[in-house]
Amino acid sequence: MKRVISLAAIMLIAFTAVFAVSKSATNAGLVPDDAVTLWASAITAGDGQMPIGRIVAAYPTIPFLATALLELVTPAGTPTPVLLTGGVLALLAGALFVSFGRLGMPAIDGTLMVFLIVLHPAVLRAAIAGPAEMIFTVFLFLLGGALFELRARSAALEVMAVALSLLGLAFSHPMGAAIACAAVPLFVFSVRPELLSSWMFNVVLTLVFPTAFCVAAFSYMSWVFPGSGWSFLMAPAEGVATWSAAFSDLFEGGLTGSLALDAGIAVVVTLLLAAPIVPVAIVWVRRRRPLVAPALVIIAMTAIAASVAVLTGMFGDPAPLAVMPPILAAIIIIHVPPVRERMALVLPLLVLGWFGGLAGLAIADPRGAMNVRAALKGRTVDVERVAAINLGSATVGRDGVLVDTFNAPAIVLGRGRARGLLSPSDEAFTLGVLFARIDTPFIAVPDPQVGIGAQDRLNKAFPLLYRRGAAGYRLIYDSANWRLFARN
Repeated sequence: MKRVISLAAIMLIAFTAVFAVSKSATNAGLVPDDAVTLWASAITAGDGQMPIGRIVAAYPTIPFLATALLELVTPAGTPTPVLLTGGVLALLAGALFVSFGRLGMPAIDGTLMVFLIVLHPAVLRAAIAGPAEMIFTVFLFLLGGALFELRARSAALEVMAVALSLLGLAFSHPMGAAIACAAVPLFVFSVRPELLSSWMFNVVLTLVFPTAFCVAAFSYMSWVFPGSGWSFLMAPAEGVATWSAAFSDLFEGGLTGSLALDAGIAVVVTLLLAAPIVPVAIVWVRRRRPLVAPALVIIAMTAIAASVAVLTGMFGDPAPLAVMPPILAAIIIIHVPPVRERMALVLPLLVLGWFGGLAGLAIADPRGAMNVRAALKGRTVDVERVAAINLGSATVGRDGVLVDTFNAPAIVLGRGRARGLLSPSDEAFTLGVLFARIDTPFIAVPDPQVGIGAQDRLNKAFPLLYRRGAAGYRLIYDSANWRLFARN
């Protein structure tokens, strides 16, 4: 009973801490554009305003469906992504506490290790980034543990555990898809040698088949509904170009002259700073190959995934991989017995890794580190998003608002619901743009000369709408480069 109470307390503390951090980050504008888009899409789907084709072909699939379902059952205005992120991290904290308890660790040591891992700066960064990165973190933890079990036994259960973890990773975040691509050639080092001699092709095929089949099926659905088979693998809004620019500024042009190679090096350096227990543990068990190989495979596949993401530009920036060091540290503590025999050194190394994680984030996510510094100084990180949220608040109580929410999804967040907004997926928006005629109760449009206004579909169809308005409409809201017109 005492253990159950401790478990509940740890999960509650983790949930509360992450909920508070995520909520503060949302208000400060630190949440990436991808998380905002996911939230807005989930609200739209929950309100029944999204076509079924877009719901079926939505990516990343797992966090989108989870957020949409949660949005459906919670009251309007509930910060569902923050709620989901806190819940997922609480489950991770509970799983770690239970795992440490089963290994016979003292409750105090287990509790300290849980909080040093789940409240690690890299994990908090993933929580701020939204449910997609948090779910990605959980599946990375499951895959890492499954790889250790696969190297130890390589039975059917272990093979399926790896295959299903890889599948969840691929559909939880674009970087998960990059890891899935990088992991395929490395699986040969994760299987027991006696199986490789006679069943290598069959084992690798079994590991990859669920993910390959689902990717093919999902590509077909994306081709049928949105019209492009690879639309789900588009780079996120905060793409690799932004990361590359920030990384080049940090290191004055890069480390080696090749950003793809630099990305892989950054992952390894971040590991050394944020989880020193990992290289130390590898040295401790260097002669026991079954314990060393899975850890090296995890490091290699994340480094290769970072390089692939930068090289191809298909998976977004590699910043989400910053969460790998604390997760690998947890995996090693659970699956490498010699590490648990040196508990006097494990806790100090985890503490050192917590502080090193701050420096590691500056390398793995330089833009995010700059945004945090700006927020701590009281500066607004994303002025355009705040303006869109304020416009959304101004539309509360008004239905039939013609606005490009695809270009400014934060409007949906400010309004708290999508019902009443006429977005590019609505017939009224399509017909208005097609025939150059507006006949809706309200129109919202940003300044075409500032930021997102240049990409706004209404500005492209009606270039003078922002400055001159439309015949039969009057201006009722004008703030921060957004104008709202109402029909007379």
